[in-house]
Amino acid sequence: MSSSANVNLILEANNLNYMAMMFIRCYCFIVIPIGTIGHLLNIYAFTRPSLRSNSCSRYFLAASIIGIMHTLYALPMRMIQSAFVDTDPGAYSVVFCKITWLCLNSLRSSGFWLIVLASVDRYLCSCSSANTRAWSSVHVANRVIPLTIVTLFTAYIHVPIFFRIDIIPATQKPICYPPGPPGTYRIILSYFNLIFLGLSPSLSMLIFGLLTRRNIERSKRLLVAPVTNVLNATNRKTNTHMLRMLFVQVFVYCITGLTFSVALIYTAINASKTKNILEVAQENMINAVVGMMSTVGPCLSFYLFTLSSGLFRKELKNLFVQIYLIGGHLQVPTTMPNTGHRRTINRP
Repeated sequence: MSSSANVNLILEANNLNYMAMMFIRCYCFIVIPIGTIGHLLNIYAFTRPSLRSNSCSRYFLAASIIGIMHTLYALPMRMIQSAFVDTDPGAYSVVFCKITWLCLNSLRSSGFWLIVLASVDRYLCSCSSANTRAWSSVHVANRVIPLTIVTLFTAYIHVPIFFRIDIIPATQKPICYPPGPPGTYRIILSYFNLIFLGLSPSLSMLIFGLLTRRNIERSKRLLVAPVTNVLNATNRKTNTHMLRMLFVQVFVYCITGLTFSVALIYTAINASKTKNILEVAQENMINAVVGMMSTVGPCLSFYLFTLSSGLFRKELKNLFVQIYLIGGHLQVPTTMPNTGHRRTINRP
């Protein structure tokens, strides 16, 4: 290959690497603040009386807490590692490298599996058997959620065991590889993520979503007495909104989770293949885009909830009204002395 062709190849590769860095940087600068605000509003909404008594909202609340941790820890770390040059602290501390990727992998998978639990909860709630419906309760959710999170962190205990600092052959610079150290473990980890992070949660969401829909269709065909109890009617309305929010979450998590896992498999399979500098840059660009897109569900769930549920929007509206009133715009009706006429006085 001629020297001019080599120069063009290097220029194209540098442009792609720069585009990948700028994409990660811009994405994180936008998503971190709006994601943090969104998760705080999620936590507020799911702790309101109209939602906190619903078991599905407990899973959404837990997913929001995990999401804000993902937004404030995982995204900044990804930005530090990939969006700037020579700023990865994991490249210089093996302890930091191991702990960081244990947390990043565990937090990412926790968001997916909490939505799976919400799907299971909606299926149980839609069953005709009273004994089965009894498992859809806040009591059960409060015990299943911490057990699931501990299990997920335990499932990734191999990460601090095998992750290490490697040297990039071309530049002789240290690096803590995000997909894992090159070799057999990277391939195993990629397939583990494909099954544990991509296929299993996505298929579970899809299966329980279809089963829930089937149960709902069956219940519509049953001749039941009209609902006269106000509490039952309110619960049904809340459950309907929970289903809407869940189906949107399931769709986003399935698409992003499977795409991310397929990208990991592709990277692992081609890790041993000899590639030129442009092919490496192209691979980095694909991983940057797919990796960031996999955070849409965990980091931007608030906006999906807002779009899919009127009840969720109502709770947010109540919050904004309270903030407006507290801000000094509260109007207090009073009665004028002697005349009996009422007037409104703005409270300072």
